[in-house]
Amino acid sequence: MKIWLKYLIAIGLGIALGLVLPAGLTVLGTLATISLNLARYALVPLIFFSLPIAAQELHEDKKLLRIATRTTLYAIASVFLLVLVGILGAFALSPGRIPLSADTASLSSDLPTISSLAIRLFPANAMSAVLDFDYLLPLAILGVVLGMAFSFDRTVTKPLHSLFDSASHVLWQINSFIVEIFPLPLIALAAARTVSLASSPRMGLYFNLIAVVVAEVVFVCLLVIPLVLYLVDRKSNPFKTLYGLLGPALLGLSAGHALAPAGALAKHLKESLGVRRRAGAVALPLALSFGRAGSAMVSATAFIVVLSSYSSLGLGSGTILWILGFVPLSALLLGAASASGPLAALLFLSASYGRGFESGYLLMVPAALPLMAAGTFLDTICAGCIVRLGAVAEGYTTEKPARHFI
Repeated sequence: MKIWLKYLIAIGLGIALGLVLPAGLTVLGTLATISLNLARYALVPLIFFSLPIAAQELHEDKKLLRIATRTTLYAIASVFLLVLVGILGAFALSPGRIPLSADTASLSSDLPTISSLAIRLFPANAMSAVLDFDYLLPLAILGVVLGMAFSFDRTVTKPLHSLFDSASHVLWQINSFIVEIFPLPLIALAAARTVSLASSPRMGLYFNLIAVVVAEVVFVCLLVIPLVLYLVDRKSNPFKTLYGLLGPALLGLSAGHALAPAGALAKHLKESLGVRRRAGAVALPLALSFGRAGSAMVSATAFIVVLSSYSSLGLGSGTILWILGFVPLSALLLGAASASGPLAALLFLSASYGRGFESGYLLMVPAALPLMAAGTFLDTICAGCIVRLGAVAEGYTTEKPARHFI
């Protein structure tokens, strides 16, 4: 059975279970947390041991800088493109206003500042990058540094190189095992999400917003992404690429955590879409760090709804230009806030916009789960497409028939 089908069945079972379970069942929340942890269990060690090997091989091919640059540019371009979709969707489909409430709930964590992220890129202790498991960019930099160091004297570095290469293959097997058995934890995760949504008293007020976001997701998946894939790589069927990413995307939809589907995404990129390790190991952390395009789109639409709900004066051209500039910036900062998604971006946008809207993000707290689910679903697809396009452009893919996809 294909992995995406296993995940889909598990999600269906989890939803059915969640509809009959009582709210406030603490064991379900515990199981959901364990499921999210299991999904990321092998990710950081896999990147740590695989990326230096990949970086050394790309350096020898004289394509390390090309892959890194191409991936980063594709990721940033995808963010700006989907922010535009989010803005146009909000105006064209008009989700309307949401009644204000006296809720005092707040977000427990804030987005880091640009300066703090810059400091975290080069910690005083290099091994701190391995422990910073929610922010993959410092780990990617450390991996590249190690990979470059492997080339200076083969006689000296060969034992360490062999150790890293062997560990990479072992961790790949561990990650593959987790991906294969994850339908079982996914049932608990989907059930917990369903119980949480069903117990939210104000969820009905967000129906129009969620419907608009779903329409935007469908539009992006069926038109925008296939068109971009076709224009960049006319030799491949774009819908075949999307089919190869369906499994990780479904996992991202249930998890709402940007890094939860990363292990499954790495496996599908290699075994379904034919991306070689030397390209995928370097490009994937960069795509996950810079390519939060889905969260950017959802944040743009939700922030327009926040502004419209607090004021009936409408949005001027200056506000639209401000959103075009600041939403992509918030998406880039989300690389260090993998568990928060659009809600954290809304917190940043509300604080940056000011003018009495500093607490405007609170309006979206009740709808955090569906917004994060939609954002992560698209984030996963966009990251996979970015890695695939970069690998194709540099000749690091092997075409596989769809019937052989995992």
